[in-house]
Parts: sequence; structure tokens; C-alpha cells
Amino acid sequence: MKIKWMIPGLLIVLLAAPAMAEETGGESKSAENTEINAEIKPEPAKPYNPFELEIPLSDAPDADVIRLRFFGQHRTRYELRAPATYAAGLADQTSVQNFNMRTRLGVDAQFPGSVNFLFELQDVRLWGDEPRAAANSVNTSGFEGFDVLQAYVYTKNLFDLGIEGYAGRQKFTVGNQRLISTLEWAAPSRAWDGFRVQRSFFERQLTFMALAMLINDLSRVQDDEWMLGFSVRWAPSFLKKSDLELLLLYMNRDDATGANDGHVTTVSLRWNGWHGLNAGDSLAVAYTAEGIAQFGTADTAYWGTPGKDDSNVKAFAAAVSVDFVVGLGDHTLSFGLEWDYASGDSDPTDNDFQTFRSPFPFGHKYHGFADQIGWRNLNDYSFVAKWTWKNPGPVESLSFLLQAHNFQRENDDDAWYNPGGGTIRTGSPNDSDLLGNEVDLVVSLKVNRWVAFEAGWAHFFAGRFVKQTATMTGPGSDNEDSDMDFVWAQLTLKF
Repeated sequence: MKIKWMIPGLLIVLLAAPAMAEETGGESKSAENTEINAEIKPEPAKPYNPFELEIPLSDAPDADVIRLRFFGQHRTRYELRAPATYAAGLADQTSVQNFNMRTRLGVDAQFPGSVNFLFELQDVRLWGDEPRAAANSVNTSGFEGFDVLQAYVYTKNLFDLGIEGYAGRQKFTVGNQRLISTLEWAAPSRAWDGFRVQRSFFERQLTFMALAMLINDLSRVQDDEWMLGFSVRWAPSFLKKSDLELLLLYMNRDDATGANDGHVTTVSLRWNGWHGLNAGDSLAVAYTAEGIAQFGTADTAYWGTPGKDDSNVKAFAAAVSVDFVVGLGDHTLSFGLEWDYASGDSDPTDNDFQTFRSPFPFGHKYHGFADQIGWRNLNDYSFVAKWTWKNPGPVESLSFLLQAHNFQRENDDDAWYNPGGGTIRTGSPNDSDLLGNEVDLVVSLKVNRWVAFEAGWAHFFAGRFVKQTATMTGPGSDNEDSDMDFVWAQLTLKF
């Protein structure tokens, strides 16, 4: 019953907030402030977009119009991975390669008044995945093929109270995308069905957001999986590029069989900071710190770890990074250090789940581009260096990124997990904590706002844990303890 009252309660808070704002900051502006505001220069005009269209609703000079903004993307990426996986006994799979392709086309329709609509289609496939040019045939890779990526009604001024509201299938991210990410690296990416509202105050320095999303409701009558969220974000104007955010997230699943249930609350507190070190801010330090706690109950199938059903969830995670940024005209250099921590389970046989589980993480960004490490039972120590050159001749920008990771199990009783949270190999105290090391190199070329190219190479050095847990039996087992290479080249066209 408590959960049913959470959504109306959150909406009441948001609707009542304008009155609170008027009491604290609704005084009339002084003549001095009016003069200062009059001197503020207008923002520069946005670049011309040939894919925008206005449709007048009558012949009158001041007639209302419907504004249509068309947008789209086509991305093709070649990937080569050797060995294909660290799973045991994978016959004839010393390497795997493919071309994956993603095409998107959408329209953002803004109507007179405050109600608008956004619709976006997506087609995802591997080259050769579909046996013939047959519409809506099932792809052998498991990709959805042609699908609705987004379809939602939205407003920027709900009830004339300044509330933004979104209802339908939609994409969104929270914070640094460690907990909720659309995972744009993956060809299908992520979207959710539900409602989201937010209200900002003091020139968007303070923002409240609430959401209610269905996760998976394939068996509507028997299964029920959804999440509720509420966040408060503070971005003070006196601190450049800095913000503090508190996120409360409740995940619920009631399985038809009763063997895959979960009721877990996640609390996150995040701070992103930036501090200029000289007058022109050509020298700066950027930093972030985030702490996360999880508690509730879950079955072992839902949490994805060994143990007993209906166990107590007691898990933690943290992330800290520091980057030193140097600006030299059209060149920007940055050097950074990062530590990512996710708790592991010290006793897989008891009634506690201590292994951290991020609901929708952006693992590819944070834990190596080879995608062999997930944010569970993990200590990840990394270094990153990036050089960006703006306007090098006929292109808009060119950048090189080099990063290195050291991956270790946080608890030696727990397993090695992939970015999706699944177990790659179980572990024991007799095995080393060293999962491995990784070096990544990425070259990115942005030709203009329409065209971009990226190529990269990631090398995962298998650690002692990988070698100790290799079975070395069956076809393909000689790859179980070898290093892994991942190479890709990607072309993106968008408008």
C-alpha cells in the first residue's frame, strides 16, 4: 500500500513547489537588477537546421504554427574480438567479427499550447542477419530489428506551473549514468515505458525529478516489474560545471513463479566538481565522487548471485575520479585517475546478498572497452589521458584517448561478472583476486555536426584469476586463459 501512494505524493511535492519558490524568491526585481539584466547580451543563434519545418494553422500573419523537427542517425560499426569469449569449451570460436548497423528516424512535433509529441523509429541488425529482404522477419542475432524506440507526449509547462512532464516510451539518463544509462554504445540501446516529471527553480539551479517506469511486463497478469525514482539536483551558479544530486530508486519484481522476485531500494549521492586554477581557466581540475547503498530483499535468480531466496540485500558501491585539464588554444589535454568500487559477497551460502548490482549501468564507458568487466565485486583502478585538437584543417575536431585499467575482485569468495551483471566464472579464496589489466586506445574524428568516425583497440591482459579458473578441457578451451583483443571502427551520420 505504501508504494501505491508514492507517485501521488511525489506529484504533490512537485506541484506545491512553485508556491514555495514564490515565498522564498518571489520579490519584485529592483531597478538596479533590471538595468543589469538589460545589459546582458542575447545568446547566439543556434546553427541553421534544414530539417526543421513550421506549418501555419491559418492564413493570418500571426497564426499559430506546428513546429516539426526531423532527426535521425545511421551508425555502422565493424567489430573483431579474439578470443570470442572466456566461456569454457566454446568450439571453433577463436575469434568473432561482425558489422552491426543502427538506423534511427524521428520527429519532434510541437503544437500550439503546451502539449507536444516525439516519435522515433529504430532498426538494428547485423549484416547478413536477415536471410532475405523480408519485412519484420526475426533476426537470428536476437536484435529487435525494426522497433519503436521512443513515443511519448510531453509538456514543458504542465498546468502552467513550469513542470516538465513526459508520458510514454522514452529515453533518459541520470547523473553520470552509472545507475541509469541508455547504453548508446550497444546497437539497441535502452528505453523505458512510463511517466517522468521534473521542476526546476532559480534558473535551473535546483531541479526535482520523479519517475515511474515499467521494466518488463511480458506476462501482464502474472508478472510485475517496475521502478520508481526521485532525485534532487543542485547546480549552483557560483560554481562552474558543478552539481550535487541525490537519487532514490526503488526496483520491484513480482514473478509469476515466485522464484524471481526482488524489492530493492538504491540510494545514491553524487557530486561533480570543476575548479579553474588560473584567470582564464586554461588550467582546471575536474572531479567526481559518488556513493551508493542498496537494501531490500531478493531471490537468487533476480539478483544473479548464489544464495538463498528472499535474502536481504546489503550492498555498496563508490566511484571517485580526478582529472587535470590543460587548454592550449585549439588543443586540450586531460589526465585523470579513477577508482571504482563495488561490494562482493563474503558468504554466498547465507541469507545476505552483499554483491552490488547496478540496475542499468554504462559499463562500457567506465570498466574498459573490451567489455569483460562488470561493476560487481570489483576494484577498478584506472588512468586516462586524452588530447583533443579543434579545427585541424577541414574537420571540426580530432581526439586521441589512452586509458589503462587494473581489475581486481573485491571479495575472494565472490565471482567475476560481465557488464550486464551475469557471472563469467565463479571464484573461491584459493583463486587470485587479479582479474586482469587492460589498455584502450581510441581515435575520434568529428568531420562536422553531421559526420563522425571512431576507431579503437582494446587489449585485455588475462590475470592470474583467469588462468587459475580455466578448465582447459573441451574444444576451444585453449582460449580460456589467453589475452583478449577487441578492435572496432565506426561511422556515424546524424541530423
